[in-house]
Amino acid sequence: MMEQDMNVLGSVTLSQRVAICFASGVVGAGAVVLFSYVLFGLGISSALGVKAPIPLKSPDIYRPLFWGGLWGIPFGLLIGAVWKSLYLFGFLYVLAPLLALFLIFLPLGGAGLFGLRQGPMFTLYLLLVNLPFGIITALVARAIIGTHL
Repeated sequence: MMEQDMNVLGSVTLSQRVAICFASGVVGAGAVVLFSYVLFGLGISSALGVKAPIPLKSPDIYRPLFWGGLWGIPFGLLIGAVWKSLYLFGFLYVLAPLLALFLIFLPLGGAGLFGLRQGPMFTLYLLLVNLPFGIITALVARAIIGTHL
């Protein structure tokens, strides 16, 4: 009986993985916001042409957190297939939201493809500031799910 209970607790359903990774994506996006403050404090942001970090006040803070959660959903759908190399997948997963940012959202916002109308340093800043997203999302998902999926 005890062994059967352990098996039930050890397995995570697809909907649970998606919910866990939504929350993990929110935390990953929070890490990106905090990292923007680290880069600003170190003077890297201003060297790359960014005048201020992401505001922490409402409603500005909610947009990146919400989008981070949304990007956590596909992460949760794929996590079962990549569990053995989760951290590598998390590190590379940042490419998906970055490509959407560079190819869809920045051009729609008037910044051009890859944000190049703002200059190449702005594109470099966006790449740098978003790096923590995937790995933090993977770390939080692993912490919540445990060692066995």
